[in-house]
Amino acid sequence: MTTFRLLNNVKSYHEAFVDFRAMRKQFDGVKVWFSQKNETLLDRLKDGWKPVSVAFESDTKTNQIPDISVWNYSCLVLSSKAKSALDSLLSGAGEFLPLDDGFWLFNCLDSIDGDSIDAEQSKFQIDSEDSLHIPTSLTLKPEKISGKVLFKPGFAHNSFLMCSDEFRDIAIKENLGGVVFEENLAKIFL
Repeated sequence: MTTFRLLNNVKSYHEAFVDFRAMRKQFDGVKVWFSQKNETLLDRLKDGWKPVSVAFESDTKTNQIPDISVWNYSCLVLSSKAKSALDSLLSGAGEFLPLDDGFWLFNCLDSIDGDSIDAEQSKFQIDSEDSLHIPTSLTLKPEKISGKVLFKPGFAHNSFLMCSDEFRDIAIKENLGGVVFEENLAKIFL
């Protein structure tokens, strides 16, 4: 079982930017860091959800509109095609909110704790007793991530998304562009 970190493919695709100002007006007290706190959005709605706009931007005008884009560190923006392909796979891992123009916001709510790290297989850089233990190699325990297709590392403040090879395989099979599947989970810390 391989686990990947999801990154936007900024070389070939635009990045998605959800209109957070319009979005937060629909909620009670939702802050931009809601995804890192692993907060549900649907429970905080004032009334019914009204889709907000999503913009796609990059430094290169020839980049394509993505089917999958990481937004706000640990949410996904999905095209209708991506939602259709991944809907049943993601249904238990978070919540979907429709956006304008047929796109969807997926707020991932599945998170793993530090006990999911395989300490025997992982390596850490320790400069001194007071320093942070920075992973140079990070391996997760298969039994802790079994059945998880998209999740966040609670041990790193839910600050990025990881996915299973099942998620990656569907994205590749369905030709869903927009993200890179990084195998080196520790790369973010280096």
